[in-house]
Amino acid sequence: MFDQSKVRALVEPILNASDPAKELREHVLGAGGQWAEPDSTDLFEISYAGIAGIGFGTEEAAEHWIANAITQLTIEQLEALA
Repeated sequence: MFDQSKVRALVEPILNASDPAKELREHVLGAGGQWAEPDSTDLFEISYAGIAGIGFGTEEAAEHWIANAITQLTIEQLEALA
C-alpha cells in the first residue's frame, strides 16, 4: 500500500499545473528518470513513485499515470484536491 500523504504531495502540484503532463515530466526528470520526445506517439510508459501509466504518447501516458495515482488517495484527500 502507498503512503497516501506522499501520493497526495506528488499528485497535487501535477493536477494543479496548467500542463499536468509537463509537470509530471519535470518530476520524473528531477528524480533522474528519462522522458521521450513530446511529439512521440509510440507506446510510452511512465513508472514514477511506484505508480505506472501507459499510453500512446506522453500525454496519454501522463493522463493514465495521474488517474492511477488518484486511485491511491482516500475520498477525503481527493475532495481536498478539488
